[in-house]
Parts: sequence; structure tokens; C-alpha cells
Amino acid sequence: MQYDLHRLIVLTTFFGALIAATAVSTSVWFEYQSIGDAVFNRRSDFLGDYNNAKLAFVFNIALMITGICIMLAMFGLYQLKQGFFSHYLSLIGGWVGICVLLMGIFPINYLEMHRIVSTCFLIGTVLMYFLCITDRFSQHTICKGPIFTLSILGFVAASALVIQLDWNTLDFSPCEHPESAPCWVAITMWLQTNIVMLWCLSFAWTVRKIAIHNYLELSQRYLAGER
Repeated sequence: MQYDLHRLIVLTTFFGALIAATAVSTSVWFEYQSIGDAVFNRRSDFLGDYNNAKLAFVFNIALMITGICIMLAMFGLYQLKQGFFSHYLSLIGGWVGICVLLMGIFPINYLEMHRIVSTCFLIGTVLMYFLCITDRFSQHTICKGPIFTLSILGFVAASALVIQLDWNTLDFSPCEHPESAPCWVAITMWLQTNIVMLWCLSFAWTVRKIAIHNYLELSQRYLAGER
């Protein structure tokens, strides 16, 4: 019972990231069969376009499941009550989870709603990465090792998207010649997508390590008390 919340966080985060990675990879593969390398020069959210993407329903359902998994994981982190950092990370992470769920419900076909929830997701990830980076230099709790490196990369990618965002329309300007020149918005968005999935996997692994460390520490105290 003592480590049920740790298990909840690890399993939901891991399976959420795994489901998202599988859906993205499968959708990209099917699109690659039709348009080749051009799939990477299109924004990743176009994989959820019911009118043009072959596996849009798979992509969008995966987003909804992943969003629910993130929300459950952050509920577990909130209940752990590990202090200032985990409290605010759970709230921001829960916000990100809700946005992922809503992006699956409102894909790019529902343009106005999609713009709003995508912008909220982008702001949420910037705050999440920033919180991890600042935590590394203050409390040294969860954000160390790979998760710290991914937070830096994610903060740079998400900040680049924020700079490129047109705040009047909450959308990005279309690339002028996507067939012949790199579309930096699409490339940055693909980078952000992959970093988020890797961050979730790293977060699950870190929480697992913390649970194992706490268990071993508790066992040592128990054995020392018996002696």
C-alpha cells in the first residue's frame, strides 16, 4: 500500500508515453508511404486531420488515452505530497494532461478549439520544463540526470514555438515552400513531440528509482532497529 502511488505514477506515465509513441510512429509510417520525407516537413498535429491523414482516428484516440494517463500520474504525484516542487509539477502536469486529452477530442479539423488547447499545451510544457530546470538548482529532487537534460532541450524547443506563434490567431504562419525548403515550425514541433514523450519515460524511470531508494532505506532502518 505504501508504494501504490509510486506504481500509479510509473505505470500510467510509462504506458501513456508508450501508447503515444506507438500511435505517432504508426501514423508517420502510413503517411510516409504516401508522401515520403515530406511527412516530417508537416506539423505533427496534421496526423490528427480526419480529412487527410489515414490513421487520424488512431492518433486522436491515442492522444485522449495519453492525456488521461498523464492526469492519473499527476494525481498520484499530487497525493504523494513530496513538497513544493512535486505539488506545482503535479498541477502543471495535470494541466498538460488535460490539454493532451482535449487535443485528441478537438483535432485540427475543429480549428478554433484546436488552436486554444494547443496553445494551452504549449504554455503548460514551457512551465513544466522551467519548473524542472529551477528545481535542479534548488531542491535537487526529481529533475536530475536525463530528465534535466530533456527539460533544457524541451524548454528551448517549446520557447522557439512560442516565439513563432502568431498570438493574434493562436496559430503558426504556414511555410512558404514546404516541398523544397525546410519548415522550421514543423521541425521544431516534431522535436517538441519527441522530447515530451522521452520526458515522460524519463520521469517514470526517475519515480521508480526514488521508490526503490526509499524502500531500501526503509529496510535498512528496520534491520538496524531489530539489531
